[in-house]
Amino acid sequence: MQSRFHPMFYVLLPLAALGFARNFQSIVYSMVIPITIVAVLFVLYFLMQKRRFSPRVTRHSNALHRQSEKMKPKRKSSPFRVIEGRKNREDEPPRYH
Repeated sequence: MQSRFHPMFYVLLPLAALGFARNFQSIVYSMVIPITIVAVLFVLYFLMQKRRFSPRVTRHSNALHRQSEKMKPKRKSSPFRVIEGRKNREDEPPRYH
């Protein structure tokens, strides 16, 4: 019975697998530091976001809020006024756009 593959295939296949494994290992080792930095920043971002939106209820915060609302100045009336134009009063669309 004849072998399906050339004998050189049985020599080259393990060498190719070893080369791919070493190349993959070097890629993984070179990516460890950037992946770690990204993961730490990701975790810190979510921790800060939770801390920012967590309600901190104190006795004085509600009183300060009410006091700041009272201290806001009233809105002045606008110095602008509408000037009536000479346009037709009919509700028809303009002839040109």
